[in-house]
Amino acid sequence: MTLTRAPARVSLLAWACATIALGVGAVKIVSTVLAPGPFRLLAFNSDDVHYYVLTALHAAAGDGSTFDGITPTNGYQPLWFLLLTAVFRVLGVDRAGAYTATIAVLVVLWVAALALLYRLGREVLGTVGTLAGLVGFLVHARWWTGCENALAVVLLLGVVLLVLTRPVLVGAPSTRAVAWLGVLLALLVLARLDTAVLVGVLALVSLWRWRERRGVLLVLLAGPAAVTLGAYALVDQLVFGVPVPVSGLAKQLGPLGQNWSVLRDFLLYGQLGPLPLLFGVSVVVAGGVAFALLGRALPSPLGEHAPVVRDVLAVLLLAQAGQLLYYAVMSSWELQSWYFSFGLVALVIALGVIGARLSAVRFVPHVVLGALALALLVVTAHEATALDPGPPDASPYAADIAAGQWADAALPPGTVLAMGDWAGTLAASTRHPVVQLEGLVTSPEYLRALQDGTARSWLADQGVTHYARLTHPGETVGCRVDEPYFGLGPRVAFDVCGRPLVYRGTVQGVIELLVWDVRR
Repeated sequence: MTLTRAPARVSLLAWACATIALGVGAVKIVSTVLAPGPFRLLAFNSDDVHYYVLTALHAAAGDGSTFDGITPTNGYQPLWFLLLTAVFRVLGVDRAGAYTATIAVLVVLWVAALALLYRLGREVLGTVGTLAGLVGFLVHARWWTGCENALAVVLLLGVVLLVLTRPVLVGAPSTRAVAWLGVLLALLVLARLDTAVLVGVLALVSLWRWRERRGVLLVLLAGPAAVTLGAYALVDQLVFGVPVPVSGLAKQLGPLGQNWSVLRDFLLYGQLGPLPLLFGVSVVVAGGVAFALLGRALPSPLGEHAPVVRDVLAVLLLAQAGQLLYYAVMSSWELQSWYFSFGLVALVIALGVIGARLSAVRFVPHVVLGALALALLVVTAHEATALDPGPPDASPYAADIAAGQWADAALPPGTVLAMGDWAGTLAASTRHPVVQLEGLVTSPEYLRALQDGTARSWLADQGVTHYARLTHPGETVGCRVDEPYFGLGPRVAFDVCGRPLVYRGTVQGVIELLVWDVRR
């Protein structure tokens, strides 16, 4: 029996998806539950997760939308924040429990994603194609950051599956299918606001494909997302005084149109140990090969789905390009993995096409299965050992945790710290409030103070008494330290000469975590 015969195809695919879903999910749950409370933070390999978890904890406790407990903020993607807030509220968890609950939500989303990929394989890509796509998914998903990307990818997979299996991008589309697609797109936009670019790309492609009732169908497709975005902007304007997240506004400070390094961020992103993963390069190369194979008359499980698969792959790549162009023009910050949901799903589809088109070639199914087994082994081993804290100087996460524990032991009640990069892990590791100096989860007033040159006075008004800085490789700290470190916008200067240096930690002798008493 070969991998490409129909009786084996479904059972092997189901076995593979179930093993990945339940195996990796079980490892994450067990390792997180067994970890001591302070070190559950290491399950996420992300500093930004704390901006969600701590803000959602405050909201669930009735404190309002605030990261530091001092200033209100809307610096988050709304659907993921609302989901975490609801889970924390229902479960009544404390801080340690909130991180366990967040992992549990991510595991549920992980299982949902694998279920959607199984359905995609059963109906479109076939076994070998889906197994090839799963290799890319395992290696590049960055699922466990605790940010909004897991929710966005699940919704995006739902969009892709709907378009591939229902008459949407055809001359006479199904009104019902288009309506459901509009609902999914609205949820996707709430999960990550910049995915609105996909709505625009799909609308253009649909108008090109549709031959009747274009006006009605366009309203069904784009209307829910437009209404959702309008309602979100109105609520935020009324509650926070700005119609968009303050995190986005912070990244738009300074000169615009100069951030073409985001293309490098995309192309070269990812590293597993010493191995560069070259995420964007993989997307571009796999996409090009997939388009070339789709243009050839090769026998494969794709069958009649090949034209719509080509359309979907093109839409995803155009949406990713549009998103990168937006950040190149409208931001001065580097990008992180959770920006690249379009590229991830495009990579899965492209590898799926390659695997499906080559599934009849001798040894290809076995090579794909071997690559998947190796990827699963490496990823599972990595996640199983992620919560080993090591010594306090092992990583920036461990250094932040050690500094937070020192702050709780050494600093009196009422102490308020301020920190730029890596403020999330420090805030999660101490009972003292931590004001985030990059402006990502502060209030719009802080951004205005940065622009006006009054940020030091603003921070003093919030009660800030101590300033923490995790240096970057090659950075030498002098008398003046500027925040934020990233971006090209205005900065607030801390004059630390003559200020008591009350804490010093190191990370492998390369960077330092320093805390000064900056009370006037």
